[in-house]
Amino acid sequence: MRKIILLALLVVATMSESFGQFRDNANLSLFTGGYAAQQNGNNNGYWYGLYAEYMPIKTVNGLNLGLCAVADRVNFKSNTTLSSYNGGSDEFGAGIAMGKYSEYFTQKHSAYFGANLMLKSIKDNGTGLSMQSDGKLGTYTMVQEDLMFSAELNINLLKTFGNIFPRSQWKLSYKKPLKSEKTSFWNKAPIKESMIWSKAAIGAEFKQSIVQIGRLNTMVEPKLMIGYQHYVGDDSDWLSAGPEIALKKLGWDDFLSIYVFAKKQVGNFPANLNSLQFVAGLNLNLSNLKK
Repeated sequence: MRKIILLALLVVATMSESFGQFRDNANLSLFTGGYAAQQNGNNNGYWYGLYAEYMPIKTVNGLNLGLCAVADRVNFKSNTTLSSYNGGSDEFGAGIAMGKYSEYFTQKHSAYFGANLMLKSIKDNGTGLSMQSDGKLGTYTMVQEDLMFSAELNINLLKTFGNIFPRSQWKLSYKKPLKSEKTSFWNKAPIKESMIWSKAAIGAEFKQSIVQIGRLNTMVEPKLMIGYQHYVGDDSDWLSAGPEIALKKLGWDDFLSIYVFAKKQVGNFPANLNSLQFVAGLNLNLSNLKK
Protein backbone atom coordinates (compact mmCIF):
# COMPACT_ATOMS: atom_id res chain seq x y z
CA MET A 1 0.00 0.00 0.00
CA ARG A 2 2.88 2.40 0.80
CA LYS A 3 4.40 1.73 -2.62
CA ILE A 4 1.13 2.68 -4.34
CA ILE A 5 0.87 5.93 -2.35
CA LEU A 6 4.48 6.85 -3.17
CA LEU A 7 3.96 6.02 -6.85
CA ALA A 8 0.88 8.26 -7.11
CA LEU A 9 2.70 11.13 -5.43
CA LEU A 10 5.82 10.68 -7.56
CA VAL A 11 4.00 10.55 -10.91
CA VAL A 12 2.01 13.70 -10.20
CA ALA A 13 4.73 15.70 -8.47
CA THR A 14 7.47 15.25 -11.06
CA MET A 15 5.62 16.64 -14.08
CA SER A 16 6.87 19.80 -15.83
CA GLU A 17 5.66 23.32 -14.99
CA SER A 18 2.00 24.05 -15.81
CA PHE A 19 0.92 27.14 -17.72
CA GLY A 20 -2.75 26.53 -18.48
CA GLN A 21 -6.07 25.43 -17.08
CA PHE A 22 -7.95 22.15 -17.42
CA ARG A 23 -10.02 21.91 -14.22
CA ASP A 24 -10.95 24.32 -11.45
CA ASN A 25 -9.40 24.10 -8.01
CA ALA A 26 -12.92 23.35 -6.75
CA ASN A 27 -14.89 20.58 -8.48
CA LEU A 28 -18.26 18.96 -7.84
CA SER A 29 -19.33 15.89 -9.79
CA LEU A 30 -22.67 14.07 -9.68
CA PHE A 31 -22.93 10.50 -10.96
CA THR A 32 -25.56 7.81 -11.40
CA GLY A 33 -26.02 4.58 -13.28
CA GLY A 34 -27.41 1.07 -13.32
CA TYR A 35 -26.81 -2.46 -14.57
CA ALA A 36 -28.71 -5.64 -15.44
CA ALA A 37 -27.52 -9.18 -16.08
CA GLN A 38 -27.99 -10.42 -19.63
CA GLN A 39 -29.28 -13.89 -18.67
CA ASN A 40 -31.58 -12.74 -15.87
CA GLY A 41 -32.91 -9.18 -15.95
CA ASN A 42 -34.12 -9.62 -12.37
CA ASN A 43 -30.47 -9.40 -11.31
CA ASN A 44 -29.93 -5.65 -11.44
CA GLY A 45 -28.94 -2.58 -9.48
CA TYR A 46 -28.37 1.15 -9.55
CA TRP A 47 -26.26 3.79 -7.83
CA TYR A 48 -26.02 7.55 -7.37
CA GLY A 49 -23.68 9.90 -5.54
CA LEU A 50 -21.38 12.89 -5.62
CA TYR A 51 -17.66 13.58 -5.52
CA ALA A 52 -16.15 16.92 -4.46
CA GLU A 53 -12.61 18.23 -4.30
CA TYR A 54 -11.00 21.51 -3.34
CA MET A 55 -7.31 22.10 -4.06
CA PRO A 56 -6.35 25.61 -2.92
CA ILE A 57 -2.63 24.88 -2.40
CA LYS A 58 -0.27 25.25 -5.34
CA THR A 59 3.41 24.32 -5.06
CA VAL A 60 6.28 26.04 -6.86
CA ASN A 61 6.26 23.39 -9.61
CA GLY A 62 2.50 23.80 -10.24
CA LEU A 63 1.12 20.86 -8.24
CA ASN A 64 -2.33 21.56 -6.79
CA LEU A 65 -3.10 19.98 -3.40
CA GLY A 66 -6.24 19.82 -1.31
CA LEU A 67 -9.07 17.69 0.04
CA CYS A 68 -11.70 15.45 -1.53
CA ALA A 69 -14.86 13.69 -0.39
CA VAL A 70 -17.33 11.18 -1.82
CA ALA A 71 -20.80 9.96 -0.85
CA ASP A 72 -22.86 7.39 -2.72
CA ARG A 73 -25.67 4.87 -2.41
CA VAL A 74 -25.93 1.49 -4.17
CA ASN A 75 -29.05 -0.70 -4.39
CA PHE A 76 -29.20 -4.15 -5.98
CA LYS A 77 -31.32 -7.27 -6.15
CA SER A 78 -31.22 -10.76 -7.58
CA ASN A 79 -33.53 -13.73 -7.67
CA THR A 80 -34.05 -17.20 -9.03
CA THR A 81 -37.05 -19.51 -8.84
CA LEU A 82 -36.10 -20.60 -5.29
CA SER A 83 -34.37 -17.57 -3.77
CA SER A 84 -34.12 -13.79 -3.81
CA TYR A 85 -31.81 -11.17 -2.33
CA ASN A 86 -32.14 -7.41 -1.88
CA GLY A 87 -29.25 -5.31 -0.66
CA GLY A 88 -27.90 -1.82 -0.35
CA SER A 89 -24.67 -0.03 0.47
CA ASP A 90 -23.90 3.47 1.80
CA GLU A 91 -20.41 4.89 1.31
CA PHE A 92 -18.81 8.03 2.73
CA GLY A 93 -15.16 8.92 2.23
CA ALA A 94 -12.66 11.75 2.51
CA GLY A 95 -8.98 12.25 1.84
CA ILE A 96 -6.40 14.21 -0.10
CA ALA A 97 -6.53 15.20 -3.77
CA MET A 98 -3.83 16.42 -6.10
CA GLY A 99 -3.71 17.52 -9.71
CA LYS A 100 -1.36 19.06 -12.23
CA TYR A 101 -1.85 20.48 -15.72
CA SER A 102 1.17 20.56 -18.03
CA GLU A 103 0.52 22.67 -21.12
CA TYR A 104 3.79 21.74 -22.84
CA PHE A 105 4.10 18.08 -21.82
CA THR A 106 5.37 17.23 -25.32
CA GLN A 107 5.59 19.12 -28.60
CA LYS A 108 2.17 17.76 -29.61
CA HIS A 109 0.40 17.16 -26.32
CA SER A 110 -0.55 18.79 -23.06
CA ALA A 111 -1.43 16.61 -20.07
CA TYR A 112 -3.37 16.53 -16.83
CA PHE A 113 -2.50 14.23 -13.94
CA GLY A 114 -4.85 13.74 -11.01
CA ALA A 115 -4.85 11.47 -7.97
CA ASN A 116 -6.70 10.97 -4.72
CA LEU A 117 -6.13 8.94 -1.56
CA MET A 118 -9.14 8.35 0.67
CA LEU A 119 -10.44 6.54 3.72
CA LYS A 120 -14.02 5.31 3.24
CA SER A 121 -16.69 4.06 5.58
CA ILE A 122 -19.01 1.54 3.90
CA LYS A 123 -22.09 -0.07 5.41
CA ASP A 124 -23.82 -2.94 3.60
CA ASN A 125 -27.14 -4.50 4.49
CA GLY A 126 -29.17 -7.17 2.80
CA THR A 127 -32.07 -9.59 3.11
CA GLY A 128 -32.35 -12.93 1.36
CA LEU A 129 -35.30 -15.31 1.09
CA SER A 130 -34.78 -18.96 0.24
CA MET A 131 -37.17 -21.90 -0.19
CA GLN A 132 -36.01 -24.88 1.87
CA SER A 133 -36.35 -28.58 1.08
CA ASP A 134 -39.26 -28.84 3.54
CA GLY A 135 -41.15 -26.15 1.61
CA LYS A 136 -40.72 -23.49 4.28
CA LEU A 137 -39.30 -20.03 3.54
CA GLY A 138 -36.05 -19.12 5.28
CA THR A 139 -34.82 -15.56 5.83
CA TYR A 140 -31.18 -14.44 5.85
CA THR A 141 -30.19 -10.92 6.95
CA MET A 142 -26.77 -9.33 7.25
CA VAL A 143 -24.97 -6.07 8.02
CA GLN A 144 -21.30 -5.53 7.17
CA GLU A 145 -19.25 -2.42 7.96
CA ASP A 146 -15.86 -1.70 6.41
CA LEU A 147 -13.18 0.92 6.79
CA MET A 148 -11.50 1.08 3.38
CA PHE A 149 -8.39 2.64 1.92
CA SER A 150 -8.70 3.66 -1.73
CA ALA A 151 -6.32 5.21 -4.24
CA GLU A 152 -6.95 6.46 -7.76
CA LEU A 153 -4.63 7.82 -10.44
CA ASN A 154 -5.90 9.57 -13.59
CA ILE A 155 -3.72 10.38 -16.60
CA ASN A 156 -4.97 12.55 -19.47
CA LEU A 157 -2.99 13.12 -22.65
CA LEU A 158 -4.46 16.01 -24.69
CA LYS A 159 -3.63 16.64 -28.33
CA THR A 160 -2.59 20.25 -28.92
CA PHE A 161 -3.69 20.48 -32.57
CA GLY A 162 -6.24 18.56 -34.62
CA ASN A 163 -9.59 17.01 -33.83
CA ILE A 164 -8.80 13.34 -34.57
CA PHE A 165 -7.99 11.24 -31.47
CA PRO A 166 -7.82 14.42 -29.38
CA ARG A 167 -7.60 12.80 -25.92
CA SER A 168 -6.37 9.59 -24.27
CA GLN A 169 -7.32 8.75 -20.67
CA TRP A 170 -6.02 6.16 -18.21
CA LYS A 171 -7.44 5.42 -14.77
CA LEU A 172 -5.90 3.07 -12.20
CA SER A 173 -7.77 2.25 -8.99
CA TYR A 174 -7.03 0.26 -5.85
CA LYS A 175 -8.97 -0.37 -2.65
CA LYS A 176 -8.29 -2.47 0.42
CA PRO A 177 -10.26 -3.02 3.64
CA LEU A 178 -8.45 -1.93 6.80
CA LYS A 179 -11.15 -3.12 9.21
CA SER A 180 -14.32 -5.17 8.67
CA GLU A 181 -17.15 -6.34 10.92
CA LYS A 182 -20.18 -8.43 10.03
CA THR A 183 -23.30 -9.71 11.76
CA SER A 184 -25.77 -12.07 10.11
CA PHE A 185 -28.89 -14.02 11.04
CA TRP A 186 -30.83 -17.02 9.75
CA ASN A 187 -34.50 -16.81 10.68
CA LYS A 188 -33.53 -14.23 13.34
CA ALA A 189 -30.99 -16.61 14.95
CA PRO A 190 -27.40 -15.26 14.96
CA ILE A 191 -24.89 -16.98 12.71
CA LYS A 192 -21.80 -17.33 14.89
CA GLU A 193 -19.23 -17.74 12.12
CA SER A 194 -20.31 -15.31 9.44
CA MET A 195 -17.74 -14.98 6.66
CA ILE A 196 -16.73 -11.41 5.87
CA TRP A 197 -16.91 -10.48 2.19
CA SER A 198 -13.67 -8.80 1.12
CA LYS A 199 -14.20 -5.60 -0.89
CA ALA A 200 -10.57 -5.38 -1.97
CA ALA A 201 -10.27 -4.71 -5.71
CA ILE A 202 -8.02 -3.34 -8.43
CA GLY A 203 -9.02 -1.80 -11.74
CA ALA A 204 -7.61 -0.29 -14.91
CA GLU A 205 -9.48 1.68 -17.57
CA PHE A 206 -8.52 3.26 -20.88
CA LYS A 207 -10.62 5.72 -22.90
CA GLN A 208 -9.81 7.04 -26.34
CA SER A 209 -11.62 10.06 -27.77
CA ILE A 210 -12.23 9.37 -31.46
CA VAL A 211 -12.99 12.84 -32.77
CA GLN A 212 -13.77 16.31 -31.43
CA ILE A 213 -16.90 17.73 -33.04
CA GLY A 214 -17.74 21.44 -32.95
CA ARG A 215 -15.87 24.70 -33.32
CA LEU A 216 -17.81 26.85 -30.87
CA ASN A 217 -17.65 26.84 -27.08
CA THR A 218 -19.31 23.43 -26.59
CA MET A 219 -17.58 20.39 -28.06
CA VAL A 220 -18.73 16.77 -28.45
CA GLU A 221 -16.31 13.85 -28.11
CA PRO A 222 -17.34 10.25 -28.85
CA LYS A 223 -15.08 7.79 -26.99
CA LEU A 224 -14.36 4.10 -26.72
CA MET A 225 -13.60 2.52 -23.34
CA ILE A 226 -11.99 -0.77 -22.32
CA GLY A 227 -11.44 -1.82 -18.73
CA TYR A 228 -10.36 -4.60 -16.38
CA GLN A 229 -11.41 -5.28 -12.78
CA HIS A 230 -10.37 -7.91 -10.25
CA TYR A 231 -12.47 -8.48 -7.13
CA VAL A 232 -10.85 -10.29 -4.22
CA GLY A 233 -14.14 -11.30 -2.56
CA ASP A 234 -14.95 -13.97 -5.13
CA ASP A 235 -11.57 -13.94 -6.91
CA SER A 236 -13.28 -12.88 -10.14
CA ASP A 237 -11.89 -11.10 -13.19
CA TRP A 238 -13.92 -8.91 -15.52
CA LEU A 239 -13.39 -7.18 -18.86
CA SER A 240 -15.56 -4.28 -20.01
CA ALA A 241 -15.91 -2.32 -23.23
CA GLY A 242 -18.29 0.18 -24.76
CA PRO A 243 -18.91 3.70 -26.10
CA GLU A 244 -19.19 7.05 -24.32
CA ILE A 245 -20.37 10.48 -25.43
CA ALA A 246 -18.84 13.50 -23.67
CA LEU A 247 -19.64 17.22 -23.79
CA LYS A 248 -17.01 19.80 -22.90
CA LYS A 249 -16.27 23.49 -23.08
CA LEU A 250 -13.30 24.64 -25.12
CA GLY A 251 -10.11 24.16 -23.11
CA TRP A 252 -11.82 22.39 -20.18
CA ASP A 253 -12.50 18.87 -18.95
CA ASP A 254 -15.82 17.13 -19.74
CA PHE A 255 -18.87 18.56 -18.01
CA LEU A 256 -21.18 15.68 -19.07
CA SER A 257 -20.44 12.10 -20.07
CA ILE A 258 -22.94 9.36 -20.88
CA TYR A 259 -21.75 5.79 -21.30
CA VAL A 260 -22.90 2.23 -21.92
CA PHE A 261 -20.77 -0.89 -21.85
CA ALA A 262 -20.83 -4.65 -21.53
CA LYS A 263 -19.06 -6.26 -18.57
CA LYS A 264 -17.99 -9.89 -19.00
CA GLN A 265 -16.56 -12.26 -16.41
CA VAL A 266 -13.46 -14.02 -17.74
CA GLY A 267 -11.17 -16.86 -16.70
CA ASN A 268 -12.22 -20.07 -14.98
CA PHE A 269 -15.46 -19.65 -13.02
CA PRO A 270 -18.64 -21.64 -12.30
CA ALA A 271 -21.51 -20.95 -14.66
CA ASN A 272 -23.77 -18.19 -13.31
CA LEU A 273 -26.53 -15.85 -14.46
CA ASN A 274 -24.47 -12.69 -13.83
CA SER A 275 -21.41 -13.44 -15.98
CA LEU A 276 -22.49 -10.91 -18.62
CA GLN A 277 -23.88 -7.54 -17.52
CA PHE A 278 -24.95 -4.39 -19.34
CA VAL A 279 -24.10 -1.10 -17.63
CA ALA A 280 -25.20 2.48 -18.33
CA GLY A 281 -24.54 5.72 -16.49
CA LEU A 282 -23.70 9.40 -16.58
CA ASN A 283 -21.35 11.86 -14.87
CA LEU A 284 -22.04 15.58 -14.53
CA ASN A 285 -19.28 17.94 -13.44
CA LEU A 286 -20.94 21.22 -12.53
CA SER A 287 -17.60 23.02 -12.16
CA ASN A 288 -16.73 22.50 -15.84
CA LEU A 289 -19.80 24.38 -17.12
CA LYS A 290 -17.80 27.40 -18.22
CA LYS A 291 -19.33 30.16 -20.31
